[in-house]
Amino acid sequence: MIKIKNIIFNDPLIIASGILPDIPRYIYEFCEKYKPSAITTKTVTLFPLEPHRAPTLIKISDGIFMNAIGLGNPGANVINEINVNCPLIVSIGGSSLDEILKVTQIVENKAQIIEINLSSPNRKGYGESLSTLVGEIVKNVKGTTKKPLFVKLGPWDNVIELAGKAIENGADGLTLINTIKGLLIDVESFKPILNYGTGGISGRCLYPIALRIIRDVYEEYGVDIIGVGGVYEWTDVIGMLAVGAKLVGLGSVIIEKGPEVIENIRNGLNNYLSEKGLKFEDIIGISVKR
Repeated sequence: MIKIKNIIFNDPLIIASGILPDIPRYIYEFCEKYKPSAITTKTVTLFPLEPHRAPTLIKISDGIFMNAIGLGNPGANVINEINVNCPLIVSIGGSSLDEILKVTQIVENKAQIIEINLSSPNRKGYGESLSTLVGEIVKNVKGTTKKPLFVKLGPWDNVIELAGKAIENGADGLTLINTIKGLLIDVESFKPILNYGTGGISGRCLYPIALRIIRDVYEEYGVDIIGVGGVYEWTDVIGMLAVGAKLVGLGSVIIEKGPEVIENIRNGLNNYLSEKGLKFEDIIGISVKR
């Protein structure tokens, strides 16, 4: 059992944001069939956003993807149509503090945790464009909701500083990390392969970077962390727990291997714990000196 605030999670395996389509019936059926400990929604905004024009997702190589969906979503009201038996982590965004506050009010009745996306690199004016305002945004959102509030940050040089601003203004936890901005060029047209141009790189190559950032932030602040980035095996989950993550988001691995991989990873974790005589709580932060 893992506890964040007053929420109990059976194990650390959750679905990362951006993986499941924002279709309420699909989310319900996914929860019932695959039983993740929580589902994080795609980022929702006050008004619907059209995704960027295709191509928006490409596979670079085994286990590595690049995408520029651009936070396409039907608007925050879709969250109130979702009814699931798994804890729901609602990812929210906006182009201003005012928009984020309004989205918070729309989704808070359905959310067990609210996650503010201040790190997406794929839509100008959203996500990472607002990251330097993290303190102000967190302070104001905390003033409008009693739900636990997490902030999703990216793999930046100043992530520890921004994490500190989030925490000192009331954030209950952090989601680390988002994708790394990248670029690929078509050698025939000499234009970017993705229509948007740049895109967020995800998958296996992100894992060591995520692990380092989670460790550094946990070592500095000891805060609750949802670890995301390149998790493909049960050993990756153990690694994230060891450096301080309480929950671990599965993303690219589900795109590549399908949702059945959740049970495979879960079985690996349970076998490991049984062999070692450990609980998840025994591992969290064990590799970090504080």
